[in-house]
Amino acid sequence: MIRNIICSALLVFMPFSALAQSVWVDYSLVLKPGTQIGTAKAVSEYLGSNDKFEGLAIFNAEVINGANPQTHNLAIIYEDQESWDRSLSALTGSTEREKFLRTMRANGEVIGETAYLHVAGWGQPGNEGTQYIGFAMNVSNPKRYVELLAEYADQPGNATEIASIDLYQVLAGAPSGVTHVVVISAEKRYQFMERYNSPEFAKYLRKFASVREVLGVNYADNISFSGGLSIGTLRKE
Repeated sequence: MIRNIICSALLVFMPFSALAQSVWVDYSLVLKPGTQIGTAKAVSEYLGSNDKFEGLAIFNAEVINGANPQTHNLAIIYEDQESWDRSLSALTGSTEREKFLRTMRANGEVIGETAYLHVAGWGQPGNEGTQYIGFAMNVSNPKRYVELLAEYADQPGNATEIASIDLYQVLAGAPSGVTHVVVISAEKRYQFMERYNSPEFAKYLRKFASVREVLGVNYADNISFSGGLSIGTLRKE
């Protein structure tokens, strides 16, 4: 069952400026075979035109995820912490929510919940139908990592010309050791990987390695976007 993440403690530990940054709440799902279409329909019906929902629901299917049993994820993007809190309060206890939860329980289960804060991004954010690559990381020097990513994004022929790179800080719920994730979105993954495997990117990968350790990689394909929030809001700083 999708539960509300109890997040009031975050208000104590986050810097004040962080409250205006976009938030990503991620639900890791294990769906029963044959339920993907029905789940996508349920998400769209519940959140697609719900005036109580201030976010954007991004429903994805896992393509490669290692030993993790997760088959899908539901990523909810909010403009900021305040809109997340308002949406939770407005939706809790509604008949629409209860109907949605009944469908989700019948179709599978939630095996994990994680909250992230958007740090910075480069390139045009992917729209519905995009393909993703996710990197789970332990970052020892976040400030320097952002500087290096920004430096790379200024290089001619860099990957942000055909894909987007977004860095998120973990707020709650991630596996031990994971402090940040980078999400790559591209129309086709191979387009990003062609740049990723270039000598120019290799030079920056060596620089990145001085401030971060990659702990895991996964591939996912987008199924649907639902909600009134624009994906461009992700980059609000």
